[in-house]
Amino acid sequence: MTRGFTALLIIFIFISGCQPMTSEISKPPKEAQTVKPDQIESEEGRRLSIQNESFERVVGWLTNEEILYVTRHGLDFSLLTYHIETGVSKEIIKISDPIIEVRIHPDLTRFAVVTSKNSLSATIHIFSGIGEEIDELMIESSEMYWDWDSNHNEQLFFSAFYEDWKFDSFVYSSEKKEVSRIETRDPFGKWGHDSTIQTINWPPNDALSGGALRDMNIHTKTFEDSKDSNIIYMESFKEISLVVRISENQQNFLYTLTDNKDGKNAMYEVPAVSNYSQWFVPEVEWLADGRMITYQATESGLMDSIPTDYELVQLTLESTVKQSIWEGPYGAFACSPSGAHCLIGVQLEEMLIVESGEVKPWIEIKE
Repeated sequence: MTRGFTALLIIFIFISGCQPMTSEISKPPKEAQTVKPDQIESEEGRRLSIQNESFERVVGWLTNEEILYVTRHGLDFSLLTYHIETGVSKEIIKISDPIIEVRIHPDLTRFAVVTSKNSLSATIHIFSGIGEEIDELMIESSEMYWDWDSNHNEQLFFSAFYEDWKFDSFVYSSEKKEVSRIETRDPFGKWGHDSTIQTINWPPNDALSGGALRDMNIHTKTFEDSKDSNIIYMESFKEISLVVRISENQQNFLYTLTDNKDGKNAMYEVPAVSNYSQWFVPEVEWLADGRMITYQATESGLMDSIPTDYELVQLTLESTVKQSIWEGPYGAFACSPSGAHCLIGVQLEEMLIVESGEVKPWIEIKE
């Protein structure tokens, strides 16, 4: 579904990987990066302490020891890292425009910051892990969806939506500074393991039955549809593909992990949960070695009628037995690359030590 040639021209005018920066972004001098020790508390173990009016959000893990988080002081936003072993915080960049989203690339070498000065455009800034700006991409659109290629951190897929909810979809290469348009019926595509864009061909007015998986080659613009028609979710990480299907009786999600190098796969069944008109597939987190972390419900049914506690489980290609990590209310989570620690809680304010099952606060947000 597209808006037409006029909208395409607007996109190309306003998107550039080499134009001057639209936001004021500064990198503090090295001697000013370390946060003063009195901002670190040691009661009940080492903890980071932040005033509520300054705290914005926790993003996730940059390394096995460093957590990326965002603070705000007046009109300025700061991205900082916190080292869980030393208790040291460092400011790596400061941005003047409102931050919409921060996302860490799966290879952990880059992170993206999405900023917006108004409701009609947004800019994706790409940084190295130490805060050096690599590229930026400005998108003229009222709403935006984007996905980052886990195998090639210079490639982005994005869809720009307009006021009438029509959309255009594109692939951007920061290496070549090129934008190419692709035709798709589903704006929420995801990268496949081999630089394809994957979408689901949903049947009209029936999201519960699932659809066929479509793989589109970004170079030839040709596509191939799967024979299965009960697919409801897909995702890729490095050479591993995840496909989620709905069972014939619609009581279970069927998770299939596939290693695209040797064809090895593993299948898991978990209780299916719906939100009346569509399936609720919990968030997925990948560890550095290809293990996958996700939530599973304790029973099948509607979201508002089943128990509120979910089980955080680990899935792997090496076994078809799910490993339970933690059980509690459904919420955001972020696991370190090794899987040794997971951040949980409404604001990711608690740290789960996976081996022992101990949960403790790592950050104190003061009122």
